Amino acid sequence: MILIADSGATKADWCLVNDKQNKKYFSSRGMNPYNITVENMKTEIETEVLPHIDAKRVDSLLFYGSGCGAESKKREMQEVFETYFPTAQIEIEHDLLGAARATCGRRKGICAILGTGSNSCLYDGENIVENVPALGYVLCDEGAGTNIGKLLLKNYLRGLMPKEVTTKFAQQYPGDESDFLNRLYKGEIPNYYLASFAKFAMDNQDNAYLKRIIVEAFESFLENQITKYSDYDKILVNVVGSIGFLAREIFKEVANNYDVKVGRVIQSPLEELVNYHLE
Repeated sequence: MILIADSGATKADWCLVNDKQNKKYFSSRGMNPYNITVENMKTEIETEVLPHIDAKRVDSLLFYGSGCGAESKKREMQEVFETYFPTAQIEIEHDLLGAARATCGRRKGICAILGTGSNSCLYDGENIVENVPALGYVLCDEGAGTNIGKLLLKNYLRGLMPKEVTTKFAQQYPGDESDFLNRLYKGEIPNYYLASFAKFAMDNQDNAYLKRIIVEAFESFLENQITKYSDYDKILVNVVGSIGFLAREIFKEVANNYDVKVGRVIQSPLEELVNYHLE
């Protein structure tokens, strides 16, 4: 049996494929080694993964995860999974490679992740050959949920939103300045908290002001990431992630202004990853 996982910053999607190619899907919390301790990772595996499978029957485990680019983090993840899957061949890869394989298959292309966080790469059909460093939500994350959420929260707290948008935002996210700042600076996983405000923009993107926020975020993503790749205007840019998928029409409009041709736009790469490995 093959177990395949795609783990973003917030959630991990799993698929177990048996010898007859029957598929079983389930989810767990995201397992980014920069954001979760080894003990919490073990707890997540024990409570949210193992109940769905017979670990001793898993022959191959393919885990694509955010934060799994560095070899040290791959080894860290490898050691954890070996505890529970002692007979499986385990492969730990960056979620960016998973996104590229899901959207491009074995063809050359640019792949963009636009979810809670953002990332991108130039893929030659087998490997990632160029990658603008993502650097996370504190420094970058252009175009991602954290970026859009940061813009919204800043403008709300500084009174820069139109009145009708402010009223609607306050109804959906009640609290005063201290409530927001305490959650942001003293709460757990602040990147998730920032990204939670992006839902407001996604749900109301027909509003001119909120569309402008999304456009601003996408412009920053294209300028700082996509246009840095070789021949970016000659090959397709494929997109993975909830923000890119839900605001795909806006992304295509903005991309057109940069002579960027948009290819596939999918919300989750797991199904395509499963097909990639079954081919």
